[in-house]
Amino acid sequence: MRALMIRTVWLLLACAAAGAQEPDSTYRASIGERPDPVGTPTPVSVRVYLFDIGEIDDDKQRFTADLFMNVQWRDDRLAVPEASRTGQLRIMSLDSIWTPRGLIVNDRGMSQQLPEVVEVDDVGNVEYRQRFSGDMAADLKYANFPFDTQRLPIDFVSYRYSPDELRFSPDSVITGDTSQFSEEGWKFEFVESEFSAFSVPAEDISRSRLTFYVEARRNTGYYLWTMFLPMTLIVFMSWTAFWLQPNLVPPRVGIATATVFSLIAFGFSIRVSLPPVPYLTRADVLVTGCTFLVFLSLAVTIIGSRWASGEHMEWALRLNAIARWAYAGLFLLVVATALLR
Repeated sequence: MRALMIRTVWLLLACAAAGAQEPDSTYRASIGERPDPVGTPTPVSVRVYLFDIGEIDDDKQRFTADLFMNVQWRDDRLAVPEASRTGQLRIMSLDSIWTPRGLIVNDRGMSQQLPEVVEVDDVGNVEYRQRFSGDMAADLKYANFPFDTQRLPIDFVSYRYSPDELRFSPDSVITGDTSQFSEEGWKFEFVESEFSAFSVPAEDISRSRLTFYVEARRNTGYYLWTMFLPMTLIVFMSWTAFWLQPNLVPPRVGIATATVFSLIAFGFSIRVSLPPVPYLTRADVLVTGCTFLVFLSLAVTIIGSRWASGEHMEWALRLNAIARWAYAGLFLLVVATALLR
């Protein structure tokens, strides 16, 4: 990494001191043509060093990335005659030579920080370096929230060349120190890259595509302590009403109503932290199930107290005995559904 940064600084100094060279007129006339003949795809290597992932925005379906990109290919037309080779790298403007015409598909406002130039050696090897930082889109799935694992893509596409004309080299790779990423609450890991084609069926278009993936696994400890544990305590607080005598109407009803109000207030605060998606997550299942149980406890408490106030004390005691274990069983069912669905 240190060598990479030294070369980047050297590139900036070289551009400032000498400016970018221009290829000869013969090359400029064929700038729109690939360096390889028809039927032979041009190999392009893409290497990415990911400095940081600064934020994962659940609501906007975006993440913030800071990365350094190195793209290499060969263009024999830029080679220097053997007798004139000096081993010196030439700096050329990016728009003065043939390029793979690449873009980052899921770019949502990234900025470039280096000049748009390339280095070319004596035999025609071309190297383009650029640093990008900003927002990138991601199709985040929250069905398993807060136990979810997301795949954050860095999606490169050649917007001009098909897989028959350009192919991304197998040595393309993404690296970085994931332990230094500034986004809290996630654990990151690089997973296998995907080589595919970007297709637009309606236009019969197919373009070469390379997608790097960063796997982000949410740290669930925070949610276990701040969501699941308090929710469990509220549910079991309502459960205690079934261990009181049915004729103790004020304390039984007081416990039941208190847990209802507690759950409403706590549930409202939880909803703020849940991703707004049109389907139920695991956390939604738990919150909904616990809400149902607390209101069920209130209903059973009122029915039992009414029976105890009349001439059906035996019915009230039997309802109490059944509710104690049925309520605990229903809670375990809710937890199992939320965690194992």
